[in-house]
Amino acid sequence: MPESPQPLRVLSVVIPAQNEESCIAATVEHLYVELRLRSIEHEIVVVDDDSPDLTWKVAAEGTGADDHRVRVLRRIERRGLGNSVIDGFKNSQGDALACIDADLQHDPAIIPQMLAALEQGADMVMASRYVEGGGTGEWGLMRLAGSRFATWLAKLMLGIRIQDPMSGYFMVRREGFYRVLDQLNGDGFKIMLELLVHLKPRNIVEVPYTFRTRLAGESKLSSTVIFNYLAQLCRLSGSAGRLPYRLLKFAIVGGIGTVVNLTVMAWLIHFTSLRDWRASAASTFAAVCNNFFVNNAWTFGDRMIRGLKLFKGYASYLLMSLAGLVVTTTVYATVTSWLSSSFRVPPTASTSDSILILVQLISISFGTYTNYVLNKRFTWGPRGSEVTAPEVPRVQGRDAGRSNQAA
Repeated sequence: MPESPQPLRVLSVVIPAQNEESCIAATVEHLYVELRLRSIEHEIVVVDDDSPDLTWKVAAEGTGADDHRVRVLRRIERRGLGNSVIDGFKNSQGDALACIDADLQHDPAIIPQMLAALEQGADMVMASRYVEGGGTGEWGLMRLAGSRFATWLAKLMLGIRIQDPMSGYFMVRREGFYRVLDQLNGDGFKIMLELLVHLKPRNIVEVPYTFRTRLAGESKLSSTVIFNYLAQLCRLSGSAGRLPYRLLKFAIVGGIGTVVNLTVMAWLIHFTSLRDWRASAASTFAAVCNNFFVNNAWTFGDRMIRGLKLFKGYASYLLMSLAGLVVTTTVYATVTSWLSSSFRVPPTASTSDSILILVQLISISFGTYTNYVLNKRFTWGPRGSEVTAPEVPRVQGRDAGRSNQAA
């Protein structure tokens, strides 16, 4: 018989902040009023990464709320959104732990509904833009498409079935958080994804809300954030038992190499007279050089080749990859020859450029597989202790005593 949920006495709402001086006071005030009107026993913990605009100071002095219900955690180490939330949860007192953005884009009015779901037995509750009753507000087509793609990718790679894994607005029981604390990696883009993968909650409730317009400040979305998100998905996918971590990293590097390959190929076709196998070979060689250094530093970082051995490793990589280059160019030459004889496509016709690039893309897939198998075996061969060990990411525990508080 399943245990009945423990009663929740205090709600701790953590607000991670970075350069939110213009809106942090309004966020805390809105949240405080909402919780007080519903007679919810609570505390509000603002976690600031020592913002240059003194967000932490504004939060401590200008909220207008009772001092005992609003606390500020000013961090100077292990900065970042995920670590901020982890430290905020560890330095809070509530039985229920919630995370909400600092810019009022997350509507505080649904917190009572989220808390009610948690009290009724949910393991995790999250605010969702993509369930009935939710919405994305004034988002443009490009932002909506990007969010939908990121959501689809998380579902695919992590096996997550909720509608809005990118929300970032969620609530969890304290005992659940501490059960998986040592497995959480705060360097990830979305700490909610870490909890979903490691906690494996059986009862998840999604509460609809409409994403609101930012009051002030600027979005934190950047190319670095996007890369960190992809890296987090790769790491968590191994923990979720979906795909091997190293294979995913190799695939990402292969994707980068494909961009390099096709870019060089397009440049050669457009600016030179090379359109045959020589163009394919040159573009493939450029991608091979790029991929070696990225794979050495990232994909096989635990087996990284260093010092003078780097030259030997590079030579081995080139030698092993030669087979991949031969496969790629052979497939390219064979397919283009068949196209030319079957459809009589003129090799100099401008309309054939896109066809040639498509053929090159197909050829790359064959060459990449050959490249991966040989280099994994010879260039970055497993060490003795790694022959039978599964390739899973290492996750280090966190020390609660490394944070610095300022009230």
